[in-house]
Amino acid sequence: MPPDVLIDGRPRTWTAVIRCDDGDHTLDLTHREVVAERLLRTSRRHSFDPDVDVDWDAPQDPDVFYMPPQLISIYETPLWDGLTHRQRVELSRREMCSIASFGIWSEMMLMQALLMHAYRQRYDSGHVAYALTEIADECRHSKMFGRMVRTCGLRTHRPRAAEFHLAKLLGAVYDPMPVFAGTLVVEEFTDAFQRTTFPDENVQPLVRQVTRIHVIEEARHIKYAREELKRLVAVMPAVRRRMAAAGLARVMRVMTGQLVHPSCYSAVGLDPRLARRVAAVSPHRRATMAWAFRRCTAFFDEVGFLDGRARGIWARGGLLEP
Repeated sequence: MPPDVLIDGRPRTWTAVIRCDDGDHTLDLTHREVVAERLLRTSRRHSFDPDVDVDWDAPQDPDVFYMPPQLISIYETPLWDGLTHRQRVELSRREMCSIASFGIWSEMMLMQALLMHAYRQRYDSGHVAYALTEIADECRHSKMFGRMVRTCGLRTHRPRAAEFHLAKLLGAVYDPMPVFAGTLVVEEFTDAFQRTTFPDENVQPLVRQVTRIHVIEEARHIKYAREELKRLVAVMPAVRRRMAAAGLARVMRVMTGQLVHPSCYSAVGLDPRLARRVAAVSPHRRATMAWAFRRCTAFFDEVGFLDGRARGIWARGGLLEP
C-alpha cells in the first residue's frame, strides 16, 4: 500500500478549492484518522492531572497581579488611572476569575457538542477516540478553573439569563460547522491571553501553573477543530458557509461582552455600566481583543469564514485587526 494511502485505499491527504469573495482558496486536507492518530499520540505524552500538577497551596501576594495588566479591560483608560495599585490587583483577580467562569460555561457547551459529534461517527474510530479524549481534557480543565476561582476566594458566574438559556437551546441542535468554528473562537481567544500570562513572572504562580497546563493541552484541541472545520467547509455550499459565518460573528460579538462580569467593577468602586462603556470604546481594549483573535480570524479568512457579512460584523465589533 502506498504511504500516502490508508489501508482501505482512501488518501491520507488531498486538496480542495472553495470559492471566496477574494477568489478561490485551496485547502490542504488531512484524513480524520491521520489527524486523530497524531493527536492521540500527543495526548498520551503531554497530559496533566491538575490535582497533582498545580500547587494549590502556593501563596498569593496581595500586590501581585492575577493576569498581565495590559489584558485588563479598562487598562490605559481614565478609570484605570484613578485606581490604586491594590485596586488594580483586585480587578485583575476578579477579571481572571470571570474569564475562567466563561471558560467553564463554554467548555460545557463544547463537551456537549463533541458528544453529539462522536455519537454520529464510527465508535471504534480514532476520530471518536480523540473526541472522547478531548472531552476528558475539558472535564479536567473545567474542574481546574472552578478550583482556581475558589482558591482565589471567589465564586464562578453564569452568563446573563438570555445567553444562558439560549445556549441550552443551541445544545439541542447538532450542526458541526458552527460548532467547530465556535470552538476555535473561544479556544484561540483564551489561548492568546494565556500564552501571555503563564510566562509572566509578575503574575501569581497559581495562575501561571493553571494557564500553562491549559495552553499545552488546548493546542491539540485547536488542531482538531481546525482540521475538522476545513473538511466541513470543503464540501459545504458557499451560501451555507457564509450564513454560518455571519451567524457565528453575531454570536461572538455578544459573547465577548460576557467575559467581564459587572461585579468585577463594582468590587473596586467603579460603576459597572460606566466601566463597560469605557472598555467598549477603549482603543487599547479593542486592539487587545483584535490581537487575541488574530490567529482565529486569519484561519477563518483562509477557510472562507470571513466571507460575506461576517467580515464586517467582526470589524464593527473591534475583533478584527486592520
